[in-house]
Amino acid sequence: MTVRPIALRDATASLVLMRLMWSCRWPLGAMVLGFSTCAALAAKTGDSALFQVSLWLLAHVLCLLGGFLVHEWFHIVGMRLFHGVSHVVVSAGVLRFSIIPVGRLYGWQIATVALLGPGASCLVGGLIALLIPSSTLQYWFLLHAIFLLPFFGDGCGFLFGIRRWARLVGLRSPGANR
Repeated sequence: MTVRPIALRDATASLVLMRLMWSCRWPLGAMVLGFSTCAALAAKTGDSALFQVSLWLLAHVLCLLGGFLVHEWFHIVGMRLFHGVSHVVVSAGVLRFSIIPVGRLYGWQIATVALLGPGASCLVGGLIALLIPSSTLQYWFLLHAIFLLPFFGDGCGFLFGIRRWARLVGLRSPGANR
């Protein structure tokens, strides 16, 4: 697992996307290989159904990654709003990706930042459901609501923030606030 601190002002959407893609490199590689194989077979055989399957696979994997990108980016947006976070620690491993604040926030700010990530992903999922009701792509975004359960990092952060609502909390390292 890679853990790298980054100044909050240097945390851009493209940096978050690159780290996210790196942490998902094996499933992404398998998806690219599967898409390329299906597309090549479809082109060789003229089978349009196989090409449609490869496009379906590509769309779903992109929405899966898009949901996590929106989720983590809105955590950073929240941290920037409150001006108490100096750095973020990007914790990335295979199929594991999170952004952890380093600095000082009030409990209510911690709870808000914890809600922003899953909330933004769910909002995008709701918009997709409204704009393309027959699609199933919105579920990749709506699924982020489960991260508010207490055994996920956002759920723990939300409960932690509620318990320390009006107190200023120092966030020094991953796991220090639990």
